[in-house]
Amino acid sequence: MSDSPHVFIYLTGPGWHILQEHGFLNKDCKHQFPIHAQLGCSHAALSTALTGKKPDEHGRFSSYYFKKSNTALETAQRFYTKVLGKKSGYYGKYSVPIRNLNCFVQSNHQAMSLTPGHFAPLISIVDLVKEKKLAHCIVNANSSSPIPALKNITRRLENKSLDFAFVQIEEMDNLLHYYPRDHQRISKKLKQYEKQIKKIISAGNTKNSNFNLTVLSGHGMTFAPQKINIKKKIDSLGMTYGYDYHAVYDPTMALFWYKTKFAKSIILDKLRELRHCKVLNLKDKKDFGVNFKDRRYGETIALVDPGFQISPNDVLAKPLPGMHGYDPYHSDSLGACLSTQAIAPSPGQVKDFFNIMANFVNEHQ
Repeated sequence: MSDSPHVFIYLTGPGWHILQEHGFLNKDCKHQFPIHAQLGCSHAALSTALTGKKPDEHGRFSSYYFKKSNTALETAQRFYTKVLGKKSGYYGKYSVPIRNLNCFVQSNHQAMSLTPGHFAPLISIVDLVKEKKLAHCIVNANSSSPIPALKNITRRLENKSLDFAFVQIEEMDNLLHYYPRDHQRISKKLKQYEKQIKKIISAGNTKNSNFNLTVLSGHGMTFAPQKINIKKKIDSLGMTYGYDYHAVYDPTMALFWYKTKFAKSIILDKLRELRHCKVLNLKDKKDFGVNFKDRRYGETIALVDPGFQISPNDVLAKPLPGMHGYDPYHSDSLGACLSTQAIAPSPGQVKDFFNIMANFVNEHQ
């Protein structure tokens, strides 16, 4: 085993401001950096962290992408997933109209991102760890409390049977969606994590000469009490959904595909009239890494302002108090990187997380 194991804790939900407000690991992780978020869903941010690539390279971005089914069987399978399958959106089933299921594929947010080869032909940190044959613990704790996984890492460090660990924790994402301003709930949960992480740090430093632990956060959470009904505005134009255009309404983004130039012109004009809504231009798409050449996630992406949610939308039955997926440069969107050791160069974006992890892995020859 190496004498310099590295543990990475990936938190979904609590970003820079929440972690700073609660003083999370301030005395242990003294090297701290605010991180510009990755535009898109939580899975888009995680995918960017694992590969070092933006969504238009790794392909994960939003709730649905456009792809016509080739057979009746394929359409039937989409129908089954929507009507009879398990919940697929944040906390329910997606609600893109049944008549258009032959045009859309549901993005699989439960995909096994932490398995080797998942992003092929791209190389993920999971692939690098496998290639180097490091003694590792790579686990997604999204379906239960992460405490057992954190305790397992402590035991393995004590036994000197660990080179690399990556723990994905989604528990707080749920809490912050429902209680983004409940300081007591948030503090209690963070203290539970902090207690276990401190034990990991203690075990790592006791048994190794060059132990390091890094906490990564791909985005923050925004209190979002305001609503904007983009669907109603578009419906009022007299265009026919599925004939003139297709659309998917996420809580923070509206995605559009057009069948005619006339529909595109009319819809774009309406979107540009709306307050608290911005149509991303080509530069925006390139900067955010969402310039999909095949337009699978829309010819047009309309992003609402922080604090607003598109309602109704195709993901939620009703708006949640907290939401993410806004402008990556907005202060509430910031993710975080907290480390026990210095990191150079200083990270600034979610894609930099991959290089931080890869640099460690590549040191193990």
